[in-house]
Amino acid sequence: MINQPKLLTLLGTFLGISLGHFAYAQSDDLYTRDSTYTLTESPGNTHLLRLKKGYLLGDGITFISGKGNFNLSPSLQTLYAVNSINKNLSDPNAMFAINRARLNVFSNLFDNKISLNARINFAANHTSTTTGVRTFNPTLQEANIEYRPSRTHVFNFGLRADYVDGRETRIEGESLGFIDRSLISDAFDAIFDFGIRYKGNYRLGGSHLLKPYLSITTGDSRSALQKNFGGFKYGARLDYLPFDKFSRGGEFYMDDLYREEKPKLVVGVAYSYNDGATSAKGTNGGRWLYGDAEQNILLPKYSKLAADYLFKYNGFYSMGGFVITKAQVPDNIAGEFRLNGTFNPYSSTQTADQIKNTVLSRLNLGRGFNVQAGYLLQSNWAFGGRFSALKEDNVTATFADNDKAYTFVTTKYLSAHALKIQFELGYSQLRQSLKTSTQNGTYYSQIQFTIQL
Repeated sequence: MINQPKLLTLLGTFLGISLGHFAYAQSDDLYTRDSTYTLTESPGNTHLLRLKKGYLLGDGITFISGKGNFNLSPSLQTLYAVNSINKNLSDPNAMFAINRARLNVFSNLFDNKISLNARINFAANHTSTTTGVRTFNPTLQEANIEYRPSRTHVFNFGLRADYVDGRETRIEGESLGFIDRSLISDAFDAIFDFGIRYKGNYRLGGSHLLKPYLSITTGDSRSALQKNFGGFKYGARLDYLPFDKFSRGGEFYMDDLYREEKPKLVVGVAYSYNDGATSAKGTNGGRWLYGDAEQNILLPKYSKLAADYLFKYNGFYSMGGFVITKAQVPDNIAGEFRLNGTFNPYSSTQTADQIKNTVLSRLNLGRGFNVQAGYLLQSNWAFGGRFSALKEDNVTATFADNDKAYTFVTTKYLSAHALKIQFELGYSQLRQSLKTSTQNGTYYSQIQFTIQL
């Protein structure tokens, strides 16, 4: 058993040595970019392939020709965490982990008209079929093609992070201001999905920008690479930027690394409707399949409404969002399909309301709220705090055993998001019905190293 003073001393020493080692690194000048940002050169009939000049950490390896460019960019995030579920912080558990280990492949062709993007996460966990996965690719995260007929319009085809989830999912894991996303993102965001998407960029006059997003996806996430089990998911997002675009892609990461000289703000609303949901929130398609008495598939409808914002000015940033989900269940469900494909009829003694509640109890239904803020010093030390809260519906999957979370983070940026160290302290509170005399939640501390080559 590790007592509290020893534990805190150990963590403090470890943090001090680790951060002190990098304290005198050069200030970063890396351009952190959205996945749509590209390196360009004048088109021509170049026959020889050459390397991009002026490498910066995080650029990856870029080959450039007259027809376009090709980029390979690996990244790695290593994590050490200590947590305790006891009020007196006794009996802590320690964990070492590879949080993310990715290889991103990106190519721009024909004067930026066409882009190809694929990403592999080698640290992805595979879940056994006995826990509810019919078909699932745990490693491939993104694989899509974008077509840009003009600067205003972009069409995307394939697997990628969805536009109609919360704003946190628009930010790559390596570019988060915290080690992980918030409770509401874990509860309600499917993140990856397969489908067709559109995004626009319209200037309304002066500094006002409007960005609409539309999508038609499977709603089954990466399971859809094998089969679309349910219906389709239809989504839309509308973002408004009243003070023009953020500097250097600042809309797509948290801390204000480039210290906006003028206030920048984006506010958005998003709505999605899945006309045949087969998993709790759209990440595990095919987990739950229902049928009528003739074994025709019947599935619930699942909808989500979200509103969010991101503000930055002179090193300060704030971000927040609200999500609410609802579902509708068909009246004539008579049973469900087992994972082996056989049909299991419900007992004739079950009422329609009982069947409906069974279906609803397997969906993430309720609402959530998240707000966070941070400040970046001139020395590239950043400090941030976050509060998240969840509220389950009466009949829902148990996604909110921990219904509130308080998180504090300190980050040393050595080369923007390409090289950084983060230290986080947090408390995740159990909902009232689960608290005991000795346990009311999880207390944790963790440190993460990030490098992108």
